Amino acid sequence: MKNDFTVLIVSSVWWSAITRAAVEFLESGVEVHAICPAGHPLRCLGAIRSIQTYPYVAPTAALADAIAQLRPDLIVPADDRVVVTLHQVFSEADPSTATGRLCRDTIERSLGRHEYFAYAQTRLRLIDVLREQGIPTPAAANLATLEDVRRWCAATPGPWVLKRDRSWGGSGVVIADTQQEAESGFHRLSQPVRMICALRVLLADRDIYSFMEATARRPLPVMAQAHVTGMPANIMVACWEGEVIGTLGVNVVSYQGRTGAATVIEITQSADMERAARVTCAALKLSGFFGLDFVRCAKTGTYHFIEMNPRLTQIGHLCHGGNTLIRRLLQHVRGRAQVAMPAAAMELHERTLIALFPQILRTDPDTMKNASAWIDIPWRYPELVEELLRRPWPRRGSVARLEERLRPNMPYGKSVDRGEALGKLSTLLKTGMVTDMPMATL
Repeated sequence: MKNDFTVLIVSSVWWSAITRAAVEFLESGVEVHAICPAGHPLRCLGAIRSIQTYPYVAPTAALADAIAQLRPDLIVPADDRVVVTLHQVFSEADPSTATGRLCRDTIERSLGRHEYFAYAQTRLRLIDVLREQGIPTPAAANLATLEDVRRWCAATPGPWVLKRDRSWGGSGVVIADTQQEAESGFHRLSQPVRMICALRVLLADRDIYSFMEATARRPLPVMAQAHVTGMPANIMVACWEGEVIGTLGVNVVSYQGRTGAATVIEITQSADMERAARVTCAALKLSGFFGLDFVRCAKTGTYHFIEMNPRLTQIGHLCHGGNTLIRRLLQHVRGRAQVAMPAAAMELHERTLIALFPQILRTDPDTMKNASAWIDIPWRYPELVEELLRRPWPRRGSVARLEERLRPNMPYGKSVDRGEALGKLSTLLKTGMVTDMPMATL
């Protein structure tokens, strides 16, 4: 018998944050199915009704089949590649057939109106929309040639940020301090991925999905943005048919590398971010979840919009004000109260400074002195905790271990084994961070 509400989570990368969202859905009493790569931590959650492997060949056909078979009420994409694939499923579905209509209706219900799908794939289009609405945004322009780069550098004070469309997670981004670095970064981003780099991704990261994309040898547009000196911030939004249901804003206290994911965040309220979220949601008629990235200017404190993440982000499971964004959206869509949150989770609504787990394990503990953050460990799921203490599945192979031994500066920090992870956690606790269970339980 089908549950009265079914969620399909789809991931093509091994990011662990989606597991925390999956826990929220499961504890809300909905039926959860997942499509993800082999070795994904989602596979540690036994309550997920079914798990299929994300295909590296013909993913659009596979997702269309899954939608037709499972008939989900909500699809939750975990990464940008899945968002693009769902857009392709929509465009290829035949609206004259029952299956085609089902696919199109489900995708629009989950993501928003199809007329605005392109805004999720082309960064500059949304920047232009928000700038017209008075949202602070740094100067930006598309770059097609090296001459465009030179004109941009001559007209815009450095440093400069160069971004390749359809990149995410900090990849496909270059921060250039000189014109020479900008020209070199543009050349690298605007050209198809070199085969030697594609092979490194396949052999070291065991990432056949990125390898298959690289072998397509398809160049993608590059955009330049003026650099704003300050700290990153972001807001996650739960929405339905262009209406904002709830938001959660955070200032980033620390992050991986120069362009990587946040490791420590502080929950905040910002009128700048809230307004940008509502303008974006209404203008693009969005549904489901999305996030907006900002930089909080060091001089003025103003939040400058940088880009959109058209999907659930890594803070969606956090409880603030007595609830999470996931539960708020479910309550709105289902039209009735949600299952009460576990008491242990409710305690987190009082926490505002949070170290995200396991992301914090990629941080050098020596840089986190006097940080009193709450380490967000999902103790209620010991199998998941054990999995997240290990190296990410793609980095467990011998080639990845050799690479980390020979390469002194990994872009987002080196992955760690369980023993080293426990040692880092112990050090972080000694420097002032806290958690709600003793380390002896591990």
